Amino acid sequence: MKHNWAENLRTAGQDNNRKFHFAGFIRENGVILGMVLVLIVFGLINHKFFAVKNLVNVLNQSSLLIIMSIGMMFAMSVRAVDLSIAQIADISGLLAALLLLNKAPVWAVFLVPLLFCAAAGLINCLLVSYLGVPSIIATLGSMLIIRSIELTMTNGAEAQILFTLPKKVTKAFFFFGTGSIGPIPFLIIFTAIVVSATHFIRHKTVLGREMDAIGIQVRVAFLSGINVKLVFGSAFIIGSILSGISGIAMVSRTGSAVPRSVESYLMECFVSVYLGMILSKKNRMNVIGTAAGAIFVGLIGNWITLMGLGAPYKYIINGVIILIALSIGAMKKSDC
Repeated sequence: MKHNWAENLRTAGQDNNRKFHFAGFIRENGVILGMVLVLIVFGLINHKFFAVKNLVNVLNQSSLLIIMSIGMMFAMSVRAVDLSIAQIADISGLLAALLLLNKAPVWAVFLVPLLFCAAAGLINCLLVSYLGVPSIIATLGSMLIIRSIELTMTNGAEAQILFTLPKKVTKAFFFFGTGSIGPIPFLIIFTAIVVSATHFIRHKTVLGREMDAIGIQVRVAFLSGINVKLVFGSAFIIGSILSGISGIAMVSRTGSAVPRSVESYLMECFVSVYLGMILSKKNRMNVIGTAAGAIFVGLIGNWITLMGLGAPYKYIINGVIILIALSIGAMKKSDC
């Protein structure tokens, strides 16, 4: 009888441990499981969704959003926001197109737009870090100014068409967005390099650790000897350069530059960053999570296209994802 009592007690304890571990597993990985479940449902509804060709195409298209979202993540990781990031991508691609149409050398087609983007990021840096303008106001102003410059340069949003140019002029430029190395699109390879490089900067360097410190508590970071203004401002410069790369890649991929064509990516950047945050066990913004979030957003957009649904459905789903991400993030913080 005594033996049976002890055995029952031990068995009950093991059952409780199993339940505890299962509950903990669901709590820590529920978001990932939910995302996978959504994709499985999408695949069951439309069998073209999981076709290898379609998935490669989604990954290729998502490359632009991945790079731009990582740029947004740098600003948001220091408790700021950059509303100009999509507009900077827009003008970067437009400048590249105009330079190519005016027979500029390929190196200038890539370099000049990125220098402009770095300058725009520097202006945001000075406004926010050194003049104390709230980031949402400063970057909103930058966005409107850049939009006006675009419209002036293109005589009121006139599209710049590149695929009518001779192949010898566009070959090197188009390779960036449409070329392949073996069976793998070059843009996917390039994006993997960008993700690896930014992951190292954000999570393995002193700058990245200082960004973490500012994101946790600005005053403590300042008292610890961190140059808060410099680190805070650098996030805007890095974000602008990454956004510029994304804009050039988009024009290289589509063969045309249309003013304001990248503006719709702004909300998708927010969605990607917030998804990356809730995928993190520490509830922090990170590069790998942001890239995964951008791919998930790309898959949702692709499924909506396959189903023949319009843009409003995409905006609704993205809005719902943001609200869910914020709610889960708040619950994680309260658990801590």
